[in-house]
Amino acid sequence: MSRGGHGRRAADGAIARAAAVFACASALAAACAVCSRRTPNLASGTDLSHVSRWWILIGHSNAADVIDWRRQTRGTDMVILSDDPRIPVHDLPPGTLRLGYLSVGEADRQQSYWTGIRDRPFLIEADPNWPDNVRVDLRDPEWQRLLLDREVPHLLARGFQGLMLDTIDVAPYLERRDPARFAGVRRALQDWLGELRRRHPSIVLVANGSDALVDAAPFVDGYVVEGLFATYDFGYRTYRQTTDAERTWKLAQIDRAQAVVRRPVFTIEYAAAGDYALGQWAAAQSADHGFHPYVTVKDINSLP
Repeated sequence: MSRGGHGRRAADGAIARAAAVFACASALAAACAVCSRRTPNLASGTDLSHVSRWWILIGHSNAADVIDWRRQTRGTDMVILSDDPRIPVHDLPPGTLRLGYLSVGEADRQQSYWTGIRDRPFLIEADPNWPDNVRVDLRDPEWQRLLLDREVPHLLARGFQGLMLDTIDVAPYLERRDPARFAGVRRALQDWLGELRRRHPSIVLVANGSDALVDAAPFVDGYVVEGLFATYDFGYRTYRQTTDAERTWKLAQIDRAQAVVRRPVFTIEYAAAGDYALGQWAAAQSADHGFHPYVTVKDINSLP
């Protein structure tokens, strides 16, 4: 979900469409694998089921330096924010859980680390929907160290109490794209998550994805799914309801993760700023499934 500037997004439509081709075969295999292994619960122990009001702001916003952040977050159980230096993370109300945005599977050309890695072989390809973001080979030790030794400590030092881990779906996408070249990327994601949890056993982690949620399940405290009922269609450049097939596939990915470890599910639904009907419908559908919805625009740069 890289959104340019200081933010980033989740798995794009191309990944989802490619994944759907393999859904039937992979779902059965994964379900058998999940059932056949004993999965440890390595989450922080934080119960996020109480979270009622929450929101996310990770896209660039020109208004960030004039927002009354304490007032904006008053009565909010959880916020997910980018590493925008204009956001006074430490000054937010103590009762609001503060999560920092971290892109795991894609590098961001707008981040300060970019000049040091721009020619590295672990950079695979640009994300067609978000050209400033480049998919990475998660098996690479240098990328893993950059996240663990630099990005994570920086976010925690800023006052974030945990992280939203984004772009994890790049791992299964690469394995499908070229199974021989990218064999073991999902395993590398799991190992990286294990090391992150070993270093920071008490921070709150939520994972944003779809078919990689099952890989993240043992390590996180919650699941985030984008565009479950309302999405932004990059091909047609419009907001719309998801199709039955899209919805069924994403719900199946949630079920796979829940079969490993049951966690609260937070959905990010997309609607144009003035399209209240689509936003309200999507939020109601999400809530009817027992999920925790939030409605925003494609760039995730608007406040509730």
